[in-house]
Amino acid sequence: MSHSEQAHTEPVTPHSGQAPSKKHARPTPESPRKQRRDAGALLFTDRDAFALNWIGQQYGIRLDQLQRLLGRSAGRGATSPISEGAARDVVTRWKRGQWVRVARIRAHEPFWIWPTRLGLRKVGLTYQYRDLEQSSLDDLKHLYAINEVRLAQGNETTKWKWISERQLLQGVVRDKGKPLLHRPDAEIQAADGDIIAIEVELSLKKPLELAENLMELLRGQEYLRLKIESGVPAARDKSWGEQSHYTQIWYFAPPAVRQQVRKARARLIQQGDISAQEAERLFVRGYPPAKTEAEVQRDEQEDDESLDLDLPQT
Repeated sequence: MSHSEQAHTEPVTPHSGQAPSKKHARPTPESPRKQRRDAGALLFTDRDAFALNWIGQQYGIRLDQLQRLLGRSAGRGATSPISEGAARDVVTRWKRGQWVRVARIRAHEPFWIWPTRLGLRKVGLTYQYRDLEQSSLDDLKHLYAINEVRLAQGNETTKWKWISERQLLQGVVRDKGKPLLHRPDAEIQAADGDIIAIEVELSLKKPLELAENLMELLRGQEYLRLKIESGVPAARDKSWGEQSHYTQIWYFAPPAVRQQVRKARARLIQQGDISAQEAERLFVRGYPPAKTEAEVQRDEQEDDESLDLDLPQT
């Protein structure tokens, strides 16, 4: 909308039928500026497309995380992360376009943002709409953690891309009574063909459940087929030499869970269920994820030392 205002003047009344002298003439109204055709329209920007696509892939995002996400494509002179007020302004505009829903789900925490059906269609995503208000608190905590891990990986490039659980679920058909292969929380697909499974584990699992998750991630669909056909012990024996399509498996976990995953890996080695080469494909890292190079190196050193203790000495 034009910010100029048309001057408001009184009509000129000639005296004695004569036009007023030039000295006393009133200014004539200026011609109104031509209004832009898109005046008042809610225009969709490249940053909107980037952010809503990211959020749609992940199901949703919390406001504090959105500040960091938007900071990756902030305008000139903007800080990264952007301020809370700037992020709120963006969300307000998205709400005006009916592209997102917003709700504060837990007290003393920032609100959550997730795409509406219109918002998903706007960026070409064909997922079913998911109302985050209907999610359990544990699911939201897990989703927040997965978002943290994705944000910690930095900007995606032509060398790698993040494939979310929502993307992995597309096209998956569950046959009644037939178990599905364990699915990670995400994948990182590299341009050279390597695929890394991403697991974000926040709570302790039953030992057998955790061990079987590791076996399926390491050996893939053939291991699951053998397990259904012959049971766990036979499957572990018969599946030697089988390998899943994952080059590496990265577990992100808080201290107690990290210790449990490492113990599960050690037990599989000691029982002769997996080889040293298989164990070396499994990396156990800290959560919250490392933020500096020094923290990354500390994580790697800690895991290397743990693995060295687990491997049989030659």
